Amino acid sequence: MTIKLNCLDLTEDREMIPVLNPATGAEIGSIPNMTERDIDAAVAAAKYAFHEWAGRSQLDRSRILEQFICCVEQEKDDLAWLLSDETGKPLGEAHSELSACLLITKAYCERANHMYGNCLPCGNEVLGNRNDVVFTRREPIGVFGCIIPFNFPIAMFAHKLIPAIITGNTAVIKPPTDCPLTLLRLTDCLYKAGVPEQAVRAVVGRGSGAAGGYLAAHPGLNALSMTGSERTGLSIYQKAAANLTRVFLELGANDAFIVMEDADLDLAVREAMMSRLLYAGQVCCGSKRFLVHENCMEAFVDKLIAALRQVNMGDPKAPDTTMGCLISEKAAREVEAQVAHTVEQGAVCAFGGHRNGAFYEPTVLTQVTPEMDVANDLEIFGPVFSVISVGSAGEAVQIANQSRYGLSGAVFSENGKLALSIAERLETATVVINGGTDYRPPELAFGGCKKSGIGREGVSRTLDEMTQEKNYVLKNVFGKL
Repeated sequence: MTIKLNCLDLTEDREMIPVLNPATGAEIGSIPNMTERDIDAAVAAAKYAFHEWAGRSQLDRSRILEQFICCVEQEKDDLAWLLSDETGKPLGEAHSELSACLLITKAYCERANHMYGNCLPCGNEVLGNRNDVVFTRREPIGVFGCIIPFNFPIAMFAHKLIPAIITGNTAVIKPPTDCPLTLLRLTDCLYKAGVPEQAVRAVVGRGSGAAGGYLAAHPGLNALSMTGSERTGLSIYQKAAANLTRVFLELGANDAFIVMEDADLDLAVREAMMSRLLYAGQVCCGSKRFLVHENCMEAFVDKLIAALRQVNMGDPKAPDTTMGCLISEKAAREVEAQVAHTVEQGAVCAFGGHRNGAFYEPTVLTQVTPEMDVANDLEIFGPVFSVISVGSAGEAVQIANQSRYGLSGAVFSENGKLALSIAERLETATVVINGGTDYRPPELAFGGCKKSGIGREGVSRTLDEMTQEKNYVLKNVFGKL
Protein backbone atom coordinates (compact mmCIF):
# COMPACT_ATOMS: atom_id res chain seq x y z
CA MET A 1 0.00 0.00 0.00
CA THR A 2 1.48 3.33 -1.05
CA ILE A 3 0.87 6.37 1.12
CA LYS A 4 0.79 9.86 -0.38
CA LEU A 5 1.50 12.67 2.09
CA ASN A 6 0.68 16.19 1.02
CA CYS A 7 3.46 17.90 3.00
CA LEU A 8 6.46 16.01 1.60
CA ASP A 9 9.20 17.52 -0.52
CA LEU A 10 9.49 14.64 -2.96
CA THR A 11 13.00 15.71 -4.04
CA GLU A 12 14.44 14.64 -0.68
CA ASP A 13 15.36 11.02 0.00
CA ARG A 14 13.93 9.45 3.15
CA GLU A 15 14.20 6.13 4.91
CA MET A 16 11.09 4.03 4.33
CA ILE A 17 9.65 2.18 7.33
CA PRO A 18 7.74 -1.04 6.58
CA VAL A 19 4.29 -1.55 8.09
CA LEU A 20 3.78 -5.21 8.99
CA ASN A 21 0.76 -7.38 9.68
CA PRO A 22 1.74 -8.65 13.16
CA ALA A 23 -0.32 -11.82 12.79
CA THR A 24 1.47 -12.97 9.63
CA GLY A 25 4.64 -10.89 9.46
CA ALA A 26 3.75 -9.80 5.91
CA GLU A 27 4.53 -6.25 4.80
CA ILE A 28 1.31 -4.39 3.96
CA GLY A 29 2.73 -0.94 3.29
CA SER A 30 5.43 1.55 4.15
CA ILE A 31 5.80 5.09 5.40
CA PRO A 32 8.64 7.62 5.15
CA ASN A 33 10.63 8.51 8.23
CA MET A 34 9.91 12.24 7.99
CA THR A 35 12.57 14.85 8.65
CA GLU A 36 12.63 18.04 10.68
CA ARG A 37 12.03 20.00 7.47
CA ASP A 38 8.89 17.95 6.89
CA ILE A 39 7.64 18.70 10.40
CA ASP A 40 8.35 22.40 9.96
CA ALA A 41 6.35 22.40 6.74
CA ALA A 42 3.40 20.60 8.35
CA VAL A 43 3.26 22.98 11.32
CA ALA A 44 3.63 26.01 9.04
CA ALA A 45 0.74 24.82 6.88
CA ALA A 46 -1.52 24.31 9.91
CA LYS A 47 -0.55 27.73 11.26
CA TYR A 48 -1.29 29.36 7.90
CA ALA A 49 -4.72 27.70 7.71
CA PHE A 50 -5.75 28.57 11.27
CA HIS A 51 -7.44 31.94 10.78
CA GLU A 52 -9.46 30.81 7.77
CA TRP A 53 -10.65 27.60 9.47
CA ALA A 54 -11.32 29.30 12.81
CA GLY A 55 -13.23 32.05 10.99
CA ARG A 56 -15.79 29.63 9.58
CA SER A 57 -19.11 29.29 11.33
CA GLN A 58 -19.63 26.47 13.80
CA LEU A 59 -22.42 25.17 11.59
CA ASP A 60 -20.09 25.00 8.58
CA ARG A 61 -17.46 23.00 10.47
CA SER A 62 -20.12 20.67 11.88
CA ARG A 63 -21.59 20.05 8.43
CA ILE A 64 -18.15 19.13 7.08
CA LEU A 65 -17.57 16.63 9.87
CA GLU A 66 -21.01 15.15 9.36
CA GLN A 67 -19.97 14.63 5.74
CA PHE A 68 -16.81 12.95 7.08
CA ILE A 69 -19.06 10.51 8.94
CA CYS A 70 -20.81 9.66 5.67
CA CYS A 71 -17.48 9.15 3.92
CA VAL A 72 -16.23 6.76 6.61
CA GLU A 73 -19.52 4.85 6.55
CA GLN A 74 -19.03 4.23 2.84
CA GLU A 75 -15.49 2.92 3.35
CA LYS A 76 -16.09 1.22 6.70
CA ASP A 77 -15.56 -2.38 5.60
CA ASP A 78 -12.25 -1.60 3.86
CA LEU A 79 -11.09 0.50 6.81
CA ALA A 80 -11.91 -2.25 9.31
CA TRP A 81 -10.03 -4.81 7.23
CA LEU A 82 -6.99 -2.52 7.03
CA LEU A 83 -7.13 -1.77 10.77
CA SER A 84 -7.22 -5.50 11.54
CA ASP A 85 -4.32 -6.07 9.15
CA GLU A 86 -1.99 -3.53 10.72
CA THR A 87 -2.91 -4.00 14.40
CA GLY A 88 -3.69 -7.72 14.66
CA LYS A 89 -6.98 -7.09 16.44
CA PRO A 90 -9.97 -9.27 15.49
CA LEU A 91 -12.10 -7.95 12.66
CA GLY A 92 -15.07 -7.55 14.99
CA GLU A 93 -13.03 -5.31 17.30
CA ALA A 94 -11.89 -3.27 14.30
CA HIS A 95 -15.50 -2.73 13.21
CA SER A 96 -16.46 -1.75 16.76
CA GLU A 97 -13.67 0.82 16.91
CA LEU A 98 -14.75 2.42 13.65
CA SER A 99 -18.36 2.55 14.86
CA ALA A 100 -17.11 4.23 18.04
CA CYS A 101 -15.22 6.78 15.93
CA LEU A 102 -18.41 7.76 14.12
CA LEU A 103 -20.41 7.95 17.35
CA ILE A 104 -17.74 10.10 19.00
CA THR A 105 -17.51 12.41 15.99
CA LYS A 106 -21.27 12.92 15.96
CA ALA A 107 -21.27 13.63 19.69
CA TYR A 108 -18.52 16.26 19.38
CA CYS A 109 -20.43 17.96 16.54
CA GLU A 110 -23.56 18.14 18.66
CA ARG A 111 -21.67 19.41 21.68
CA ALA A 112 -19.80 22.04 19.67
CA ASN A 113 -23.07 23.34 18.24
CA HIS A 114 -24.15 24.15 21.80
CA MET A 115 -21.05 25.70 23.34
CA TYR A 116 -22.28 28.80 25.10
CA GLY A 117 -20.48 31.65 26.80
CA ASN A 118 -21.52 33.49 29.96
CA CYS A 119 -22.83 36.95 30.68
CA LEU A 120 -21.33 38.32 33.87
CA PRO A 121 -23.37 40.50 36.20
CA CYS A 122 -22.79 44.24 36.26
CA GLY A 123 -20.15 45.57 38.63
CA ASN A 124 -20.54 48.21 41.31
CA GLU A 125 -19.98 51.88 41.93
CA VAL A 126 -16.84 51.36 44.01
CA LEU A 127 -14.96 49.64 41.19
CA GLY A 128 -16.37 51.99 38.58
CA ASN A 129 -17.86 49.29 36.38
CA ARG A 130 -21.52 49.62 37.35
CA ASN A 131 -22.61 50.29 33.75
CA ASP A 132 -20.41 47.73 32.03
CA VAL A 133 -21.44 44.46 30.39
CA VAL A 134 -19.05 41.49 30.19
CA PHE A 135 -19.75 38.37 28.16
CA THR A 136 -17.51 35.43 27.30
CA ARG A 137 -16.94 33.23 24.28
CA ARG A 138 -14.97 30.02 23.84
CA GLU A 139 -12.50 30.39 20.99
CA PRO A 140 -9.90 28.07 19.41
CA ILE A 141 -6.36 27.96 20.76
CA GLY A 142 -4.37 27.56 17.55
CA VAL A 143 -2.39 24.62 16.20
CA PHE A 144 -2.89 21.32 18.03
CA GLY A 145 -0.43 18.44 17.98
CA CYS A 146 -2.14 15.05 18.31
CA ILE A 147 0.12 12.08 19.08
CA ILE A 148 -1.96 8.93 18.73
CA PRO A 149 -1.26 5.50 20.29
CA PHE A 150 -1.22 2.16 18.51
CA ASN A 151 -3.82 0.35 20.61
CA PHE A 152 -6.95 2.33 19.66
CA PRO A 153 -5.77 4.65 16.89
CA ILE A 154 -9.21 5.26 15.38
CA ALA A 155 -10.93 6.00 18.68
CA MET A 156 -8.09 8.31 19.71
CA PHE A 157 -8.23 10.04 16.33
CA ALA A 158 -11.85 10.79 17.20
CA HIS A 159 -11.07 11.95 20.75
CA LYS A 160 -8.08 14.14 19.82
CA LEU A 161 -8.28 15.40 16.26
CA ILE A 162 -12.06 15.73 15.89
CA PRO A 163 -12.63 18.00 18.93
CA ALA A 164 -9.59 20.07 17.95
CA ILE A 165 -10.87 20.89 14.48
CA ILE A 166 -14.59 21.06 15.30
CA THR A 167 -13.81 24.03 17.57
CA GLY A 168 -11.76 25.85 14.92
CA ASN A 169 -8.22 24.71 15.74
CA THR A 170 -5.97 23.29 13.07
CA ALA A 171 -3.89 20.20 13.74
CA VAL A 172 -0.79 18.15 13.04
CA ILE A 173 -1.34 14.48 13.80
CA LYS A 174 1.32 11.85 14.45
CA PRO A 175 -0.06 8.35 13.78
CA PRO A 176 1.59 5.38 15.52
CA THR A 177 4.57 4.01 13.63
CA ASP A 178 3.38 0.39 13.82
CA CYS A 179 -0.12 1.06 12.45
CA PRO A 180 -0.43 4.41 10.61
CA LEU A 181 -2.28 3.35 7.49
CA THR A 182 -5.90 3.46 8.63
CA LEU A 183 -5.39 6.88 10.20
CA LEU A 184 -3.97 8.21 6.96
CA ARG A 185 -7.02 6.87 5.14
CA LEU A 186 -9.26 8.62 7.69
CA THR A 187 -7.35 11.85 7.11
CA ASP A 188 -8.11 11.51 3.40
CA CYS A 189 -11.78 11.17 4.35
CA LEU A 190 -11.54 14.51 6.15
CA TYR A 191 -10.22 16.12 2.97
CA LYS A 192 -12.96 14.55 0.88
CA ALA A 193 -15.52 15.90 3.33
CA GLY A 194 -14.22 19.47 2.93
CA VAL A 195 -11.59 20.01 5.60
CA PRO A 196 -8.80 22.09 3.97
CA GLU A 197 -5.68 20.02 3.45
CA GLN A 198 -3.54 22.63 5.17
CA ALA A 199 -5.78 22.58 8.26
CA VAL A 200 -4.91 18.95 9.10
CA ARG A 201 -1.48 17.57 8.39
CA ALA A 202 -0.24 14.06 9.12
CA VAL A 203 3.42 13.47 9.96
CA VAL A 204 4.81 9.95 10.09
CA GLY A 205 8.00 8.29 11.22
CA ARG A 206 9.59 6.93 14.34
CA GLY A 207 8.54 8.44 17.63
CA SER A 208 12.18 8.77 18.61
CA GLY A 209 12.84 10.84 15.50
CA ALA A 210 11.59 14.13 14.10
CA ALA A 211 7.98 13.00 13.96
CA GLY A 212 7.98 12.52 17.74
CA GLY A 213 10.46 14.53 19.78
CA TYR A 214 10.95 17.37 17.30
CA LEU A 215 7.21 17.80 16.90
CA ALA A 216 6.69 17.92 20.68
CA ALA A 217 9.34 20.63 21.00
CA HIS A 218 8.05 22.68 18.07
CA PRO A 219 7.37 26.32 18.95
CA GLY A 220 4.61 26.46 16.33
CA LEU A 221 2.31 24.24 18.40
CA ASN A 222 -0.13 25.92 20.77
CA ALA A 223 -1.27 22.70 22.45
CA LEU A 224 -0.43 19.00 22.41
CA SER A 225 -2.46 15.91 23.29
CA MET A 226 -0.73 12.57 23.66
CA THR A 227 -1.63 9.05 24.80
CA GLY A 228 1.22 6.65 25.47
CA SER A 229 3.75 5.46 28.00
CA GLU A 230 4.79 7.39 31.11
CA ARG A 231 8.38 7.66 29.88
CA THR A 232 7.34 9.10 26.53
CA GLY A 233 4.84 11.41 28.19
CA LEU A 234 7.44 12.84 30.55
CA SER A 235 9.81 13.46 27.64
CA ILE A 236 7.09 15.23 25.66
CA TYR A 237 6.06 17.29 28.69
CA GLN A 238 9.63 18.49 29.19
CA LYS A 239 10.08 19.40 25.53
CA ALA A 240 6.75 21.25 25.33
CA ALA A 241 7.46 23.16 28.53
CA ALA A 242 10.18 25.16 26.80
CA ASN A 243 7.46 26.81 24.70
CA LEU A 244 4.73 26.88 27.39
CA THR A 245 2.73 24.62 25.08
CA ARG A 246 -0.45 23.35 26.70
CA VAL A 247 -0.12 19.60 27.20
CA PHE A 248 -2.72 16.89 27.84
CA LEU A 249 -1.38 13.42 28.65
CA GLU A 250 -2.94 10.00 29.21
CA LEU A 251 -0.15 7.68 30.29
CA GLY A 252 0.55 4.34 31.97
CA ALA A 253 -1.67 2.42 34.36
CA ASN A 254 -1.73 -0.67 36.54
CA ASP A 255 -5.44 -0.74 37.36
CA ALA A 256 -6.64 -2.70 40.38
CA PHE A 257 -9.68 -5.02 40.16
CA ILE A 258 -10.87 -5.71 43.71
CA VAL A 259 -13.09 -8.72 44.45
CA MET A 260 -14.54 -8.84 47.95
CA GLU A 261 -15.77 -11.98 49.72
CA ASP A 262 -19.45 -11.32 48.98
CA ALA A 263 -18.94 -10.56 45.28
CA ASP A 264 -20.85 -12.26 42.46
CA LEU A 265 -17.92 -14.33 41.18
CA ASP A 266 -19.52 -15.23 37.85
CA LEU A 267 -20.03 -11.53 37.15
CA ALA A 268 -16.51 -10.72 38.33
CA VAL A 269 -14.98 -13.32 36.00
CA ARG A 270 -17.03 -12.10 33.00
CA GLU A 271 -15.96 -8.53 33.63
CA ALA A 272 -12.35 -9.55 34.21
CA MET A 273 -12.32 -11.32 30.85
CA MET A 274 -13.82 -8.35 29.00
CA SER A 275 -11.54 -5.87 30.72
CA ARG A 276 -8.29 -7.80 30.28
CA LEU A 277 -8.64 -9.54 26.91
CA LEU A 278 -9.81 -6.67 24.72
CA TYR A 279 -7.13 -6.21 22.04
CA ALA A 280 -5.07 -8.94 23.72
CA GLY A 281 -4.70 -6.92 26.91
CA GLN A 282 -3.24 -3.81 25.24
CA VAL A 283 -5.63 -1.38 26.92
CA CYS A 284 -4.48 1.49 29.13
CA CYS A 285 -7.47 1.22 31.46
CA GLY A 286 -7.71 -2.57 31.29
CA SER A 287 -7.70 -4.35 34.65
CA LYS A 288 -4.21 -5.63 35.45
CA ARG A 289 -3.92 -6.38 39.20
CA PHE A 290 -6.66 -8.69 40.52
CA LEU A 291 -6.96 -8.26 44.30
CA VAL A 292 -9.19 -11.10 45.46
CA HIS A 293 -10.37 -11.80 49.01
CA GLU A 294 -8.65 -14.90 50.39
CA ASN A 295 -11.97 -16.60 51.16
CA CYS A 296 -13.02 -16.66 47.50
CA MET A 297 -9.59 -16.70 45.87
CA GLU A 298 -9.60 -20.38 44.86
CA ALA A 299 -13.12 -20.23 43.43
CA PHE A 300 -12.34 -17.05 41.45
CA VAL A 301 -9.17 -18.52 39.94
CA ASP A 302 -10.91 -21.79 39.04
CA LYS A 303 -13.76 -19.96 37.32
CA LEU A 304 -11.34 -17.62 35.55
CA ILE A 305 -9.20 -20.46 34.16
CA ALA A 306 -12.31 -22.36 33.04
CA ALA A 307 -13.47 -19.29 31.14
CA LEU A 308 -10.04 -18.66 29.61
CA ARG A 309 -10.01 -22.20 28.21
CA GLN A 310 -12.86 -21.08 25.93
CA VAL A 311 -10.87 -18.22 24.40
CA ASN A 312 -10.07 -18.84 20.74
CA MET A 313 -6.78 -17.10 19.95
CA GLY A 314 -5.86 -17.04 16.29
CA ASP A 315 -6.30 -15.46 12.87
CA PRO A 316 -7.81 -11.99 13.45
CA LYS A 317 -9.88 -12.35 10.29
CA ALA A 318 -11.46 -15.69 11.27
CA PRO A 319 -15.08 -15.31 12.45
CA ASP A 320 -14.60 -17.57 15.47
CA THR A 321 -11.48 -15.78 16.78
CA THR A 322 -12.06 -14.10 20.12
CA MET A 323 -8.51 -12.81 20.68
CA GLY A 324 -5.86 -11.81 18.18
CA CYS A 325 -2.19 -10.98 18.58
CA LEU A 326 -0.20 -8.13 20.06
CA ILE A 327 0.93 -5.16 17.98
CA SER A 328 4.29 -6.83 17.23
CA GLU A 329 6.49 -9.76 18.10
CA LYS A 330 8.66 -7.30 20.03
CA ALA A 331 5.68 -6.42 22.22
CA ALA A 332 4.90 -10.10 22.80
CA ARG A 333 8.51 -10.77 23.77
CA GLU A 334 8.28 -7.95 26.30
CA VAL A 335 5.20 -9.54 27.88
CA GLU A 336 6.99 -12.90 27.90
CA ALA A 337 9.95 -11.34 29.71
CA GLN A 338 7.73 -9.57 32.25
CA VAL A 339 5.92 -12.82 33.08
CA ALA A 340 9.25 -14.63 33.47
CA HIS A 341 10.47 -11.85 35.76
CA THR A 342 7.35 -12.13 37.92
CA VAL A 343 7.75 -15.92 38.17
CA GLU A 344 11.38 -15.41 39.18
CA GLN A 345 10.13 -13.19 42.00
CA GLY A 346 7.97 -16.07 43.29
CA ALA A 347 4.70 -16.02 41.36
CA VAL A 348 3.23 -19.22 39.88
CA CYS A 349 2.06 -19.45 36.28
CA ALA A 350 -1.21 -21.31 36.84
CA PHE A 351 -2.39 -21.08 33.23
CA GLY A 352 -0.96 -20.09 29.87
CA GLY A 353 2.41 -18.39 29.63
CA HIS A 354 3.32 -19.31 26.07
CA ARG A 355 4.19 -17.11 23.08
CA ASN A 356 4.07 -17.81 19.36
CA GLY A 357 5.41 -14.88 17.35
CA ALA A 358 3.24 -11.87 18.16
CA PHE A 359 0.62 -14.09 19.82
CA TYR A 360 0.70 -14.45 23.61
CA GLU A 361 -1.92 -16.67 25.17
CA PRO A 362 -4.11 -15.63 28.13
CA THR A 363 -2.08 -16.19 31.29
CA VAL A 364 -2.92 -16.39 35.00
CA LEU A 365 -0.27 -15.66 37.62
CA THR A 366 -1.08 -16.69 41.19
CA GLN A 367 0.76 -16.32 44.50
CA VAL A 368 1.60 -12.76 43.52
CA THR A 369 2.59 -10.83 46.63
CA PRO A 370 2.41 -7.05 47.32
CA GLU A 371 6.16 -6.48 47.16
CA MET A 372 6.50 -7.87 43.63
CA ASP A 373 7.01 -5.42 40.79
CA VAL A 374 3.81 -6.45 39.05
CA ALA A 375 1.84 -5.59 42.21
CA ASN A 376 3.25 -2.08 42.11
CA ASP A 377 4.30 -0.31 38.92
CA LEU A 378 5.15 -3.03 36.39
CA GLU A 379 2.45 -2.65 33.74
CA ILE A 380 2.13 -5.80 31.65
CA PHE A 381 0.58 -4.70 28.35
CA GLY A 382 -0.82 -8.08 27.39
CA PRO A 383 -3.45 -10.70 28.38
CA VAL A 384 -1.98 -11.48 31.82
CA PHE A 385 -4.05 -11.77 35.02
CA SER A 386 -1.87 -11.12 38.10
CA VAL A 387 -3.90 -12.39 41.06
CA ILE A 388 -3.13 -11.17 44.58
CA SER A 389 -4.78 -12.53 47.73
CA VAL A 390 -6.08 -9.95 50.24
CA GLY A 391 -7.55 -10.46 53.70
CA SER A 392 -9.63 -7.30 54.01
CA ALA A 393 -10.95 -4.25 52.21
CA GLY A 394 -8.31 -2.14 53.91
CA GLU A 395 -5.51 -4.35 52.61
CA ALA A 396 -6.99 -4.25 49.11
CA VAL A 397 -7.06 -0.45 49.14
CA GLN A 398 -3.51 -0.27 50.46
CA ILE A 399 -2.14 -2.52 47.72
CA ALA A 400 -4.20 -0.79 45.03
CA ASN A 401 -2.87 2.63 46.06
CA GLN A 402 0.79 1.59 46.34
CA SER A 403 1.19 1.97 42.57
CA ARG A 404 2.37 5.32 41.27
CA TYR A 405 -0.39 5.10 38.66
CA GLY A 406 -4.00 6.13 39.12
CA LEU A 407 -6.11 5.72 36.00
CA SER A 408 -9.07 3.48 36.86
CA GLY A 409 -10.15 0.96 39.49
CA ALA A 410 -12.88 -1.65 39.99
CA VAL A 411 -14.67 -2.96 43.07
CA PHE A 412 -16.91 -6.04 43.23
CA SER A 413 -19.21 -6.42 46.23
CA GLU A 414 -22.92 -6.97 46.85
CA ASN A 415 -22.63 -4.55 49.78
CA GLY A 416 -23.17 -1.12 48.22
CA LYS A 417 -21.93 0.76 51.28
CA LEU A 418 -18.70 -1.26 51.37
CA ALA A 419 -18.17 -0.84 47.62
CA LEU A 420 -18.61 2.93 47.82
CA SER A 421 -16.30 3.16 50.83
CA ILE A 422 -13.57 1.32 48.91
CA ALA A 423 -14.19 3.41 45.79
CA GLU A 424 -13.83 6.63 47.79
CA ARG A 425 -10.41 5.57 49.05
CA LEU A 426 -8.96 4.48 45.71
CA GLU A 427 -6.51 6.99 44.24
CA THR A 428 -7.84 6.84 40.71
CA ALA A 429 -9.69 9.11 38.31
CA THR A 430 -12.44 6.54 37.66
CA VAL A 431 -13.86 3.73 39.80
CA VAL A 432 -16.30 1.14 38.41
CA ILE A 433 -18.46 -0.74 40.90
CA ASN A 434 -19.32 -4.29 39.82
CA GLY A 435 -17.67 -3.78 36.44
CA GLY A 436 -14.21 -3.90 34.92
CA THR A 437 -11.91 -0.90 34.68
CA ASP A 438 -12.15 -0.91 30.88
CA TYR A 439 -15.04 1.54 30.98
CA ARG A 440 -14.95 4.50 28.63
CA PRO A 441 -18.19 5.73 27.08
CA PRO A 442 -17.64 8.78 24.82
CA GLU A 443 -19.10 11.26 27.32
CA LEU A 444 -16.86 10.26 30.24
CA ALA A 445 -14.27 12.82 31.39
CA PHE A 446 -11.54 10.20 31.02
CA GLY A 447 -8.03 10.66 32.36
CA GLY A 448 -5.71 9.84 35.21
CA CYS A 449 -4.19 11.07 38.40
CA LYS A 450 -0.71 10.52 39.87
CA LYS A 451 1.58 9.29 37.05
CA SER A 452 -1.31 8.29 34.80
CA GLY A 453 -1.54 11.69 33.20
CA ILE A 454 -2.94 15.20 33.25
CA GLY A 455 -6.12 16.56 31.72
CA ARG A 456 -9.40 14.93 30.78
CA GLU A 457 -10.65 13.58 27.46
CA GLY A 458 -14.27 12.97 26.52
CA VAL A 459 -17.31 14.69 25.05
CA SER A 460 -18.26 16.20 28.40
CA ARG A 461 -14.87 17.89 28.82
CA THR A 462 -12.57 17.95 25.79
CA LEU A 463 -14.09 20.92 23.99
CA ASP A 464 -13.49 23.10 27.05
CA GLU A 465 -9.84 22.02 27.15
CA MET A 466 -9.34 22.58 23.41
CA THR A 467 -10.67 26.13 23.52
CA GLN A 468 -9.93 29.21 25.59
CA GLU A 469 -12.40 31.51 27.29
CA LYS A 470 -12.25 35.12 26.11
CA ASN A 471 -13.83 38.08 27.91
CA TYR A 472 -15.60 40.78 25.90
CA VAL A 473 -16.13 44.02 27.85
CA LEU A 474 -18.65 46.67 26.80
CA LYS A 475 -17.81 49.76 28.82
CA ASN A 476 -20.54 52.14 29.98
CA VAL A 477 -23.32 50.72 27.86
CA PHE A 478 -25.90 51.45 30.55
CA GLY A 479 -26.62 54.99 31.72
CA LYS A 480 -29.34 57.39 32.65
CA LEU A 481 -32.19 57.88 30.24
